[in-house]
Amino acid sequence: MATTPDEEFWSKHARSTLGPLLSLAGTYTASDQASHLRFFDEHVASCLGSQPVDPKVEYWASPDLAGTRFEVSLNLTTRGKAKVRLSFDLLRDGTGPDPFGEKNAREMLHRLCSATGGDPRLMDHLMKAFFLSPSETEALRDKVRPHMQIPPACIAFELEGHRQILKAYIPIVRKSSLGKSAVDITLNALRDLETLGYDLSYNLDLLDEYLASCQGEADPIMIGIDCLDPKTNQGSRVKVYVHLKTCTFATARDVITLGGRLSGEPTLKKVNLLRSIWHLLLNESDGISDDKIDTWSKQERSPGAAFSGVLFSIDLAAGKKMPDIKIYVPVFQYAKRTETAFRNTNAILKTVGHEWGQTGRFDEVATAVFGRQKAHGQSHLSYSYTESKGVYITAYFSMPVFHGEQITSFYNILD
Repeated sequence: MATTPDEEFWSKHARSTLGPLLSLAGTYTASDQASHLRFFDEHVASCLGSQPVDPKVEYWASPDLAGTRFEVSLNLTTRGKAKVRLSFDLLRDGTGPDPFGEKNAREMLHRLCSATGGDPRLMDHLMKAFFLSPSETEALRDKVRPHMQIPPACIAFELEGHRQILKAYIPIVRKSSLGKSAVDITLNALRDLETLGYDLSYNLDLLDEYLASCQGEADPIMIGIDCLDPKTNQGSRVKVYVHLKTCTFATARDVITLGGRLSGEPTLKKVNLLRSIWHLLLNESDGISDDKIDTWSKQERSPGAAFSGVLFSIDLAAGKKMPDIKIYVPVFQYAKRTETAFRNTNAILKTVGHEWGQTGRFDEVATAVFGRQKAHGQSHLSYSYTESKGVYITAYFSMPVFHGEQITSFYNILD
């Protein structure tokens, strides 16, 4: 149970967002729902810090999480059941012997890994690779403005039945800001993982070739992992997140195919399906003409923000030879009102043949859970396609660190 006013705030907030989403997803029993809310109270609420106030900080955040104190997401596939996830960024105070919050992040991740029965070995390997040495900490302390937030880690949970599966995301920006190549840092950390149950050599070679061909236009920014033993959980993933500044269909096609290196039928189907929904992702209800769709880009509402452009994850799964590549589009950059993003997402699901789109259920559920409160908005939508899962869509509902007027002030939102 919540023991402080801040924990009580987050516990109540979870019951106004996570609770109803679990109920309306249609996947979780009453016992499952109670298990997840109890887990939140016992293990997550204390991680979220003080309840939202007008923050006085500039914020750097992983584009995937869009600078969020607390986020819930809904995953829908055409060949599976709806799944709910929750996630949050770790914040740091920028003072004392742990100025970037890495010691606190390490302790928190180990505690949550233990609470979920996860496997910490890959997480430990990546923290060793990406967290700073004492000398690097001192060197970076002088480079970062006192109140600039660079989360040491982001944490997520996939809610599977009554279980919580821990996912850890570790940004690369601290190491790369010290003058080291983000590509080299990433690939060096992910090679030679066979002893941990991951043979990623073929996929890493593909990724290395592709990133080299991009000449710095596509740099890794973050690594995400499932905190599971890959030897007993085939499909356990290492995800390399790559950010590009330009959001065009040609860019998306290039990344999804790794510059033409992936050309099988499932990849081509993934590209064609994405083409059919591209205009809806960009809030262009009337469509985009065939002669413009490849290179046309839409003016962002918040140009230059850390969560602008477009994000991709290259998912490298244990036991699989080919990577799965997902695209994450910041739909808030193109739709001023979150209800517009809801309608566009519903139209996307309808276009790809998902029941939640055909019946209008997505719009109904999103509006029922988030439409009457202003704390959360739909920030991103991710898309992929695989033969096993079919079309894969995730809608992210974030509580921003900034209030709306502060975002406008800091990032010059164009409305």
